[in-house]
Parts: sequence; structure tokens; C-alpha cells
Amino acid sequence: MPPPLVSIAIPVFDTARFLPAALDSLLAQDHAEWEALLWEDGSTDGSAEIATAYAARDPRFRLLGDGRNHGIGVGLARALREARGAYVGVLDGDDLLAPDALSAMVAFMQARPQLGMAYSEYVEIDEAGRVLGPGTRFRTPYSPERLLLDFMTYHFRLVRADAYRALGGFDPALDVSTDYDFCLRLSERYPVEHLPRALYAYRIRATSVSQGNRLRQVRTAFEAVQRALQRRGMDATHALSLGVRARHVLKPKPATDAAR
Repeated sequence: MPPPLVSIAIPVFDTARFLPAALDSLLAQDHAEWEALLWEDGSTDGSAEIATAYAARDPRFRLLGDGRNHGIGVGLARALREARGAYVGVLDGDDLLAPDALSAMVAFMQARPQLGMAYSEYVEIDEAGRVLGPGTRFRTPYSPERLLLDFMTYHFRLVRADAYRALGGFDPALDVSTDYDFCLRLSERYPVEHLPRALYAYRIRATSVSQGNRLRQVRTAFEAVQRALQRRGMDATHALSLGVRARHVLKPKPATDAAR
């Protein structure tokens, strides 16, 4: 049986300085059966030309997009509509995959066919590519309940394509938190496990979404959790608020007279 195809969506928007390294990290994979869905989102810094050159160089790179800026939520959702692989994942245009990221994740999931998703550990790097240290989000033990408060299913994630489609994929309305919303929805229907290996390098830079658009990220993450509470039937008994340093706080609501 041939190795399964893995579809990797790569949002491309004004990351020309880092994009070649991100795409080269795919070319360096020891699992060669992949396709890169390059969603070009109206870049103005030469990123589109870089993506075009890679697509001309290797047919596994598929250039998508209409030249206009739609935002990351729309870009990821539309890119993954074109996925042909048995598994789907995301690589940001300024980050890197370890050379064995795909092979390790595929092997992990093939040994556990009940999983809907698996996620790895990651390291943080600076703009020059120097390792700053290990990430911290994955240190929180996974559970569907804890995911309401902590986004531990961070990088790198691999999702079974049939599970991705069964859930309707990424919701563009959640904008920069579309991945968090998807992980919450998936956690309600499928088992998820953690592969304890660092397979992803997450780049810390001043103009990244997480640094430059923090308020937008907090707002959309808050909406994602509110939706999850409603789906889980918890909104009548629990109230969500923002605590210190923009962390969510989930508390039982005071009992009403009718409930006593």
C-alpha cells in the first residue's frame, strides 16, 4: 500500500522574507507524498511571486486564490476545499516543519485509526531562525473540557480528512481563531491524542497575528468558546468571562430560584 497523501494548507500573505524556508521545509520531508495548497491572499511584498515560482518548480505545490485579500479564515477554508489527501494540516507561511514531521504524524495516526486528530510539540524561533526554546501550550494535558480554556492542541496538527469534512471544515467567520474553533468542534466528536515530539518551529515576530492583532484574536477565541458552550449545553449553567491577561474564566452560574 502506498504512503497516504497529506494535504497541507499554507496561507500566503506578506511573508516573503520567511516563505522560502517554510516551503523548503516541505521539500525536505522524508514523507514525499504531500501536496501544498498555497492560498495567496493578496500579498504586496513579493510572496505571490515566490509561491508561483515554487508551484512551477514542483507540481506538489498548488497555487490557489484570486489575488484579493480575504483573511486567514477564508483562506484556510477555501484552500482545504481543494484537499485530495487522506490527512490535512496547516503550515503557516513563516514557520517550519521538522524533516520527519509528516512521517511521524502519519505513523502515529495510522497506528491509532480511531483518532480524528493528533498534535505534536513545537519550538519557538526568532525572526532569524534561532531557537528560543520549547513552546508551552502542549504542556497542558489534553481533554475536551480543558480545551475550553487552553488551546493546547496547537502546532503541529494532523486531521483525518474524512473527519475534517464531516465537521464542515474551518469556519471562516471565526477569522484568526478558526483553527481553535475547529479543534473545539472536533474534540466533541472524535478522540484526540498528543505526540510528544517537537515537529514544528513557530516563529515569533513583531508583525505576526498573535502579536499585532491580539485583541482580534481574543475576541474571536471568546466567540469560539461561547459557541462550544452552546453546543455542549453548558451555556445555561456556566458563564464565560475574560480574566487576567485575557485568559478565559469559566464559572458555574449562581443557581436561580427556579433551579433550586
